[in-house]
Amino acid sequence: MPGLKIGPFEFVDGVTRSHFTSLLIASFFTIGLMTLVGNLQPYLFNAVLHVPLEEQGQVSGNLGFVNELVVILFIGLVGVASDKLGRRGVYAAGFFVMTSAYILYPLATSVSELYLYRMLFAVAAACVSGMLATILADYPLERSRGKLVGAVFILNGLGVAVLVTQGANLPKRFRDAGFDATEAGQFAYWSVAAVCAVVGVLVAFGLRGGAPAQVEKREPWFTTLRIGLNAARDPRVLLAYFAAMVSRGDLAIISTFFLLWISHAGVAQGLSPADALARGSVLFLTVQLTALVWAIIVTFFIDRLNRVLALSIAMSLAAASYMTVGMIDDPLGDGMKWACVFLGIGEMSGVLAAQSLIGQVAPTRGRGAVVGMFGVFGAVGILASLKFGGHLFDAWRPSAPYFVMGVAAAVLTVVSLGVYFATRNRPLPAAQPA
Repeated sequence: MPGLKIGPFEFVDGVTRSHFTSLLIASFFTIGLMTLVGNLQPYLFNAVLHVPLEEQGQVSGNLGFVNELVVILFIGLVGVASDKLGRRGVYAAGFFVMTSAYILYPLATSVSELYLYRMLFAVAAACVSGMLATILADYPLERSRGKLVGAVFILNGLGVAVLVTQGANLPKRFRDAGFDATEAGQFAYWSVAAVCAVVGVLVAFGLRGGAPAQVEKREPWFTTLRIGLNAARDPRVLLAYFAAMVSRGDLAIISTFFLLWISHAGVAQGLSPADALARGSVLFLTVQLTALVWAIIVTFFIDRLNRVLALSIAMSLAAASYMTVGMIDDPLGDGMKWACVFLGIGEMSGVLAAQSLIGQVAPTRGRGAVVGMFGVFGAVGILASLKFGGHLFDAWRPSAPYFVMGVAAAVLTVVSLGVYFATRNRPLPAAQPA
C-alpha cells in the first residue's frame, strides 16, 4: 500500500496525517525551547546573580560546555534507545525533563547551582534534539526528504524567532507588571516550563509509536551503537558528522553569546538588564526571520543538487557571514541589522545542508544510532565553540566567537569540495531506501 502524500511531501508506509501534524508542531517548539535557556541567562547574570561583566562570557561558555558534555554522554544512547524502545516515548520524556529544568533554573542562588540545573536540562536536550532528527529521517521517502527537512527547519527557525523573542521580553513584562527582579526572572522561566509540559503531552499522544525499520530479532545495544561508528567509513557520512560539528557550533554561538553581547553593550550605554535583553531580542529576531525566509528559498534547491556539493556552498556562505559579524565593534550600531541578515543566511544554510546530507546517507538499519552519532559530533562542536568562545568573549572581544566559527566553516568548505570530487559517482549505501 502506498504511503501518505500531502502536497509535495511523501511518506513511508505507516505515517498518518496526525503523525505529520504532530511532527510539525513539535518542530516549532523543540529548538526554540532548547535555545531559550541560554538567551534568558543574561538577565539572571545581570539582575539576579550579579555576575561581573568581565566573567559572563566564560560563565556562559562553561555552562554550555557542561550542557554539551552531558549531551555527548547521553545522545548516542538516546539514539540506541529509540531504535529499541521507540521514538515517541523518548521524545516526550525529554520535554518533561526539560519542564523540570526550567522550573529549577531561576531558583539558583549561585552560578554553581546553575551548573546542576543545566546538566538536567542537557539530558532533556539530548532526548528532544536526537528524536527530532531521527523522526525527520524516518518519515519521508527519499525523493521528498529535502522538502520535509526544509519545512521542519522553517518551523524550527520560526519557533526560535517567536519563542526567544517573546521569552526574552518576559522579564521586562513582569517587571513592568510590578514584580521585583528575582520574581520577574522566576515567572519568565516558569512560563516557559508550562509550554514544555504542554508540548510533551502532544508528543506523547501525537507521534507514531514504535521504531521504524526494526528487525524482529533485536540486536544487543552496543551492536546497534557500532553501526553509527562503522557508517563513518563512507566519507560522506564522516563529512556529515563534521558538518554537524560546525553547524551546531554556529548555532551555539548565536544562542549563547548573541544576547549576552547585546546585553553588555546595552548596559554599558545605560540600559537596564531587562531593556537591554529586550533590545537584543529585536536583532535576534532579524537573524531568525532571515533564516526562515532563506530556508524557504534553499528548500527548492536541496533535492536538485548533489548534497555534498550543497554542503560546500552552504559552508562558504556560513564562513562569510560569521566572519562579517566577527568584525563588528558596536552591536547596537546601524550596520548590525544588515550583518544579522547575512548571519541568518549563513546559519540556516549550514544547518539545512548538514541535516539533508545525514538524512540521505544514514542507512535504514540502525538509523537512530547513525543520527545519534551525528548528534554526538554536533555536541562536540558546540562544546569546543563554547569553551573557546567564552574565553575569547572575555579575553579578546565579544564578537570573537563568530570570527572563529567563520574560519571553521571555511575549512569545511574546502574539505566538502574534496569529498564531492571523490564520491560524486559513488552510489549511496545499499541499505538506504531509494
